[in-house]
Amino acid sequence: MKAHFLKYFALLAFLLLPLSAMGQGKVYTKSNRIADFPTKTTKVVLTGQPILDALLKAEFTSRWRISPYEFCDDAEFEQLRNGSLYYFVHFASDDEFTYMFLSKGGPVGRNVDPLKKATDVVSIPISAAGTPSSDELVYLPAFIDMIQEYVLKAMVSDRVAYSSIKAIMRRNKRGKILCESESRGRELFLDEAPGYIVPVVIEPSPEGPRKHRYEMLVSTDNHILYSFKKSRL
Repeated sequence: MKAHFLKYFALLAFLLLPLSAMGQGKVYTKSNRIADFPTKTTKVVLTGQPILDALLKAEFTSRWRISPYEFCDDAEFEQLRNGSLYYFVHFASDDEFTYMFLSKGGPVGRNVDPLKKATDVVSIPISAAGTPSSDELVYLPAFIDMIQEYVLKAMVSDRVAYSSIKAIMRRNKRGKILCESESRGRELFLDEAPGYIVPVVIEPSPEGPRKHRYEMLVSTDNHILYSFKKSRL
């Protein structure tokens, strides 16, 4: 009987240990860390490319609705990115693709306040590496809207917060017409034709290793993401 009691007591102590440890300090999930998003200003980092920057200003001015926003240049971004006052929409490239990033500014390191530390929120591939072409920039409104949808869901769901942009995909295509042609789909998207889903294919840079490409299915009128996959070439 005594041995049975000691075994039970040891098991109970083991189960209560995590609760005791949690009481010594809060554990902040990614949703907690980005919960302040609506109260912070989002800085949209301009690229120095006149055509792209003009389009960025036009699209963010007409579409961004989930936080205050301002435009800044790369020098200001570098100056402010280690502080916790702002979120940033910015662009970066690897050998194959250029991505649009949303990130929370802040310091980095092991002993940083979790609510103030730098956090990568989400990214979307938007073009081959380098400056996007006019054909690729056609879909900028959809990328902006997808980031907004992701953030709104990630603030209340850690499942979404710890996932990629694929977390906002919807399965039900009922009532939609699927266009399989990239060129026709681009025309439908530009016309904001109601009721269509079109393919968005992001090819890698010709100068890169060309290992993968990204394929999406996006609605023309409300920019809902129906499919997102990275496929081997």
